[in-house]
Amino acid sequence: MSHALVIGAGPAGLMAAQELAARGLRVTICEAKPSVGRKFLMAGKSGLNLTKDEPIEKMLPHFYEAADRLRPILAGFDAGAVQDWTRGLGQEIFTGSTGRVFPRAMKASPLLRAWLHRLDQIGVELRTNMRWQGWEDGETLFEGPDGRDGIRADVTVLALGGASWARLGSDGGWVDHLAKRGVPLSRFAPANVGLHIAWSRHMLARAGTALKGVQFSAGPMTSRGRP
Repeated sequence: MSHALVIGAGPAGLMAAQELAARGLRVTICEAKPSVGRKFLMAGKSGLNLTKDEPIEKMLPHFYEAADRLRPILAGFDAGAVQDWTRGLGQEIFTGSTGRVFPRAMKASPLLRAWLHRLDQIGVELRTNMRWQGWEDGETLFEGPDGRDGIRADVTVLALGGASWARLGSDGGWVDHLAKRGVPLSRFAPANVGLHIAWSRHMLARAGTALKGVQFSAGPMTSRGRP
């Protein structure tokens, strides 16, 4: 293989491009939006929690039934590797009181700029405003700034996200292109839940205030809340 195509320029797509280029492939990233890493930047508005500084055996139970499937992935790129990667891009980090790791800048934009600069240095081509339209006659089709555009590649990586935030690029529309090719997929469904609680007057007076240091329980599962 000589040419790799990555569709989607969020963190997963950028990391895939980095690893493919490091192995000598010519890499093109196509992103539907005018700019890259939009959800990454949104996450950075609250400080950008990169990882948790703890050994894998302590981290895995937090993934519950997915722990066994994720074990080889997390072992291959663990919390230490995430921190080394961030420092390698020239970004200082620190570990908070709960073990969570953040960039010293407490935002995502400096890290993203450094990452994009690194990708440019190793020859990765980035094309924005390129919305994937499926495949035809051996080409991956896009609707681009100049109309219909086709790209031939030896391997294609789909890094298209879910359906959680259409405005930032995660609209789930890509599922239809795979369904047309007979790929068995589960349709996206809402994962959030609304709760109706009869709050006391004491709590109602504080409605809209961030809750810190809270632990929630549901059956056998417990989780610490974050601001």
